[in-house]
Amino acid sequence: MKKAILLLICPALLAAQDDSYPPGTFQMTPKIDLVLSEVPVFVPEKFRSLVPEGLTVNLPSGFSVKVFAVAGLRGPRFMAWNSEGVLHVANMKAGNADEFEPNGVTSQVVALPDRNADGVADTAIVAADGLRWANSLAFYQGDMYVADTHQIVKFSDADGDLVYETREIFADDIPTASTPHLTRTIVVDEARGLFYLSVGSTCDVCRERNPERATVLRFNADGTGRTIFATGLRNAIGLGLHPVTGDLWATNNGHSESVNTEPPEWIDIVREDGFYGWPFAFGYQVLIDFSRTGSYRRMRPITRQDSLLVQTMGRPVGQVDAHVAPMDIHFYSEGNFPARYRHAAFVAYRAGFRGPDPGHKVVAMFVEPDGSDARVGDFMTGFWPNPPDRDNTWGKPVGLATDRTGSLYVTSDWINHLVLKVDFVARTAVEEETLSLPNQDVLRQNYPNPFNSATSIEFDLASEQDVELRIYNLSGQRVVTLVSGVRGVGRHIAHWDGRDESGRGVASGMYFYRLQTGTDQQIRKLLLLQ
Repeated sequence: MKKAILLLICPALLAAQDDSYPPGTFQMTPKIDLVLSEVPVFVPEKFRSLVPEGLTVNLPSGFSVKVFAVAGLRGPRFMAWNSEGVLHVANMKAGNADEFEPNGVTSQVVALPDRNADGVADTAIVAADGLRWANSLAFYQGDMYVADTHQIVKFSDADGDLVYETREIFADDIPTASTPHLTRTIVVDEARGLFYLSVGSTCDVCRERNPERATVLRFNADGTGRTIFATGLRNAIGLGLHPVTGDLWATNNGHSESVNTEPPEWIDIVREDGFYGWPFAFGYQVLIDFSRTGSYRRMRPITRQDSLLVQTMGRPVGQVDAHVAPMDIHFYSEGNFPARYRHAAFVAYRAGFRGPDPGHKVVAMFVEPDGSDARVGDFMTGFWPNPPDRDNTWGKPVGLATDRTGSLYVTSDWINHLVLKVDFVARTAVEEETLSLPNQDVLRQNYPNPFNSATSIEFDLASEQDVELRIYNLSGQRVVTLVSGVRGVGRHIAHWDGRDESGRGVASGMYFYRLQTGTDQQIRKLLLLQ
């Protein structure tokens, strides 16, 4: 039976290989135009003495932006919401240190309540302080976890006044150094009770002595089970969980000892035991030119073990221009943005002076949940209005978050230290409906694929109609009907757990699923591995 299964799997895997993208190459993610136009940054009256006049950004049609918070902020980085809907931000440079000098820094976490719901923070409350270099935070079961440069700290607020009285160490002895890559990013997978933490390298290109450097670490929710989840990540500053698959995604900052166009930065799914290239390669198994001078020479000789490790690298989901320094990655789940942004990944670019793209912006990456068909478009630009003149740069985007209504929040951690709030305001109800509705019936690829316990199948309907979604085996026999009946316009999702109509588990192998709408039908393949 196993041999038969392999005969089914191998052709499928071979078919999935695209000869136009072979190992040893890299391909930039296609860019799309979101048609931006200039809009003013609205500054509430109480902040007008703290923010320069006349700031503007460029956004797609129908979007607006305002300053949500500025007072009390210095170096605001990543954000998170507590269970009461209060935004918290890591105030990393509260000790007034220079941007690149960590000595003497006293970092904080600041709570920014908006009690009257006017879209502006009422005040800035120091929720926790005494931190060295706090970059990110997350909430889990009512407690706040802060990623400092050398440890994860757990804070509790028993009386709900947004000042966290209790402090304990969740994880200690996190590898750190004076520079570079001081920041640590934490994300919590609540469904699985797992914590992830990114730890950057100690150098640009080198062989690390500590195996926990240039990695993502994983912990159980009680702090036990510390393990290296993935390696070869020079500086994965952004971490995020996909709202559908639960996969861990990351952004990575590439090395700087090359030409200004290489290596591209990447945005990718981070899988357990995965290797992501650093310090040997980038892109899709593209070896660094170790004949160059500088720190490259310390890497030689390249061993057979090094080469075999590079051969395990997969194709990155997204490749974007070098040196834009991607920071936070945030998936837009639900809210008032147009339907095209549902499950899109917003990514903040903090830099761009050196590379081919001026950066200093927020982009939207549109991608299928399994990482296929990625496209990227500028969503929010204008923080650097007139490159290459650096003197007029007014912000450096870093952190991203959305609230319960779907508004997008963006931090700028330097030049102007503030939190911006981006809203979608459709000009008419007809416009909003037009932006939200699909214009054709589409059956999407299932995810994950292959799968071994459950998979999800999404389909779009351009009109209300009678539909059927069924699974078939390779002999054309119906296995199970997932959807049957009238469904409305919009996107729908069905789930299959690998069982037939009678509830019995089916054998591993290739299956087909078919969406029938009227006289039309669409068919795709999926692979079940038990």
